[in-house]
Amino acid sequence: MFEFGLPWLLLVIPAPLALLFFKRKERGTQRIYFPGIQKRLPELKVQQPTLWWRYVLPLFIWALTVTAAAQPRWLGSPIPLATEAREVMIALDMSGSMQMDDMTMNGQRVSRLYAAHHILADFIRRREGDRIGLVLYGDSAHLYVPVTSDLETVATLAEEAQFGLVGERTALGDAVGLAIRYFTEREATERVVIMLSDGMINAGSLSGEDALFLAKNNNVKIHTIGIGADEVIVPGIFGDRRINPSQDLDEVFLSQLAQATGGEYFRARNTNEMEQIYRIIDELEPILDDKQHFRPQLSLAHWPLLLALLLISLYSIARVLLNKRTAQRLAPETEGKP
Repeated sequence: MFEFGLPWLLLVIPAPLALLFFKRKERGTQRIYFPGIQKRLPELKVQQPTLWWRYVLPLFIWALTVTAAAQPRWLGSPIPLATEAREVMIALDMSGSMQMDDMTMNGQRVSRLYAAHHILADFIRRREGDRIGLVLYGDSAHLYVPVTSDLETVATLAEEAQFGLVGERTALGDAVGLAIRYFTEREATERVVIMLSDGMINAGSLSGEDALFLAKNNNVKIHTIGIGADEVIVPGIFGDRRINPSQDLDEVFLSQLAQATGGEYFRARNTNEMEQIYRIIDELEPILDDKQHFRPQLSLAHWPLLLALLLISLYSIARVLLNKRTAQRLAPETEGKP
């Protein structure tokens, strides 16, 4: 797209016409009279400059000079700049208790991990602009997907994570330590951990106290989600009975972990609550959509300026040649005259 950087300068182009008009008006009809000039004029034969040389060409040169000063330029297509995005690490519990089918999706009973897979994948896909990674933890914690802007890949790998990859127990403390250590080696200022768990720390090298100490002393916000229904009905010998499948969920630790880092603790008893939790997290951690763009600029000011300089040069050369030719024509007539 073509534009001028200082378009208001173009208003100066007619200025010489206005000056010429007022100058002629002030001059009026007054003339300077030289006695005997009429007798000498036929002898001089000086060719007077035409209207083109006296007015049009200088005005055109002036217009080209002002046009160059107005900074004509060509703007290219907007190019998005790489801005600093929020980095989110999701820690997913892969312990054996995540196989419990106390969740319902589309009218069918599904396991906690199956529900977490699909709802989490939808959350990841709509976080366009963030960089997201994935930690899986069971007997130990492992970095499954490094932080990346390829959200589709992260979402797909989250859906495909299966039981048995990292063991049966819950190394929740190690997952906290791994996420924090990963962020300390990076320069991002917006660092968030989303930790999903349905149990308590019963494996790994980091205790709950150690994990809390790390969380308090590092600039990482941790949101925690406790997964599991409060009660399910199971058939028994003496009839149906109600049990609490989330009795091993350490809500106290998850609450303390979130509070220590400025995050929030959420309780997901069913898939509806889980979806609502991710919508709340979207509000707490809004997507950084203030993308900045750069439009490459190609200056065109040198073209009118070069043309103006060329016309000035041609005008000067033409005047010199004209004066020289006039002088040569007058020389023979003036030679020999007293």
